[in-house]
Amino acid sequence: MTDDRTVNERLGALESGQDEIRSDIVEIRSDIVEIRSDIADLKDGQGRLERAVASLDGAVASIRRDIGPLKAAHARQGALHASAQICMDLGLDEIRILAGRDIAGLVRRADTTGIARNELDSFIGADVVIEAVDDGGETQYVAVEASFTADERDTDRAMRNAGFLTRFTGKTAHAVVAASRIDDRIAGVIASGKVHWRRLEDRDLQTD
Repeated sequence: MTDDRTVNERLGALESGQDEIRSDIVEIRSDIVEIRSDIADLKDGQGRLERAVASLDGAVASIRRDIGPLKAAHARQGALHASAQICMDLGLDEIRILAGRDIAGLVRRADTTGIARNELDSFIGADVVIEAVDDGGETQYVAVEASFTADERDTDRAMRNAGFLTRFTGKTAHAVVAASRIDDRIAGVIASGKVHWRRLEDRDLQTD
């Protein structure tokens, strides 16, 4: 038969075990609080990182917008520098580069029925339009679109502008893209001969 001493010892051990369990529970709760705090800090840090990345993306986009017009102007200067070689590639001799007022004069005197005003404005602002002559002394024109990397937009503009030149003058006109490289999507148009690609070399892009 179990005596009182044994019972007391067992009760004491049980209470001691309960105290240990309570102590473990307190520690676990403390650990949970720390983990929750760490998770909150992690989420806060992730939020700050996401905001920093978004800010950086915005800065990069802004820089690209600022650089875009400068690159376009630089490419146009390269096309102007290479204008004689462009004509030579086409078997022509360069006579002059048409200024915006010269192109506007062609438009003003022409029948522009069916042509949208924004297309005419774009034509007048063409990158480079060259008046040239062939070996027989016949006047021809060259419509050049300049870009660092020529794409479908450039080939479409060049062909449209060449079409306008032929329509407004009755003379043969050539579509040209002047670029350091071309987008793969226009390789077929270049290979077909519908648009001539004049590769801009480093010397063409050098400023005086």
